[in-house]
Amino acid sequence: MTKDAGIEPDKIMQEVLTAWRLLFTNNHAEEIKRLNGLEERVFGLEVEHSLICLNETLRTEFHTRPDWTLDVGNIVLNEQMMQGNDLRLVIRVVNFSKNHHFSLDELRMRHRSAMLTFDVIISPLGGPLGWIKKAVYECNECGHRSEIRQRLAREREAPKMCFSCIELFADKNKGALPPFPPRDIKLMVEDCYYEDIEYLNLRQISIDGDGNLMNLGDEKYIGVINDEYVGGLTTGSIHRINAQVSVDHLPNRDFVKDTRRIILLNIHSIEESPFNVSNASEMNIKLEEQED
Repeated sequence: MTKDAGIEPDKIMQEVLTAWRLLFTNNHAEEIKRLNGLEERVFGLEVEHSLICLNETLRTEFHTRPDWTLDVGNIVLNEQMMQGNDLRLVIRVVNFSKNHHFSLDELRMRHRSAMLTFDVIISPLGGPLGWIKKAVYECNECGHRSEIRQRLAREREAPKMCFSCIELFADKNKGALPPFPPRDIKLMVEDCYYEDIEYLNLRQISIDGDGNLMNLGDEKYIGVINDEYVGGLTTGSIHRINAQVSVDHLPNRDFVKDTRRIILLNIHSIEESPFNVSNASEMNIKLEEQED
């Protein structure tokens, strides 16, 4: 039998786990309790950016590696705060400080990985779809299962061989390795973790205090939303979005063979319009019926 190594959180992860737990307990305990019994399968829990900045550990980790920090926070939220509840909560950080506000038209590849705030007009593209966020594989020889986290719009990653079979063979043969690498591994389609996503066209917008259009950005950027946001946005709606700048391949091009890249915005959270208008039609802005 293979040995379970057991992975204990390192010091930094323990500090982040503790910081998230204190933040939820001190600021969202009653809200989380009220969520029991809701019919929605996934629900976003809005966390003020200022609360994250008050904690030195969370402030440093969130602004250095937001994906990892949010993943740890979601673990605390769902394993410790939502015990016995089928509802899944997702952290949505909102009301970012002014130094995170940015213009889409100024975006460049050098801003990759930054979490920034934009005021945009939204146009959904193509409708909702799903993707395998975590793939589950099983060895047909020993039955060992493994999970591999995938990346959006990339070639699916799979184990090249079963290390459990290698360990079993070595235990029975005084440490010797098998003559042929064990590769009889299958994808467990029904057991994979899937996530709902939707692509959007985004254009920068600036409006004065009276609701008059000051500027409509020339550049169109592609954004992607997930979970509870999917299917909830309409063409021409105006929102403040908080998104992490990422990269994607050119449409209809092979990611491996073509090195050219475009900017993709992984939208983390969506807020109501900060202006006194919420739709392009209120300002007589005509958007193309189908934006490519």
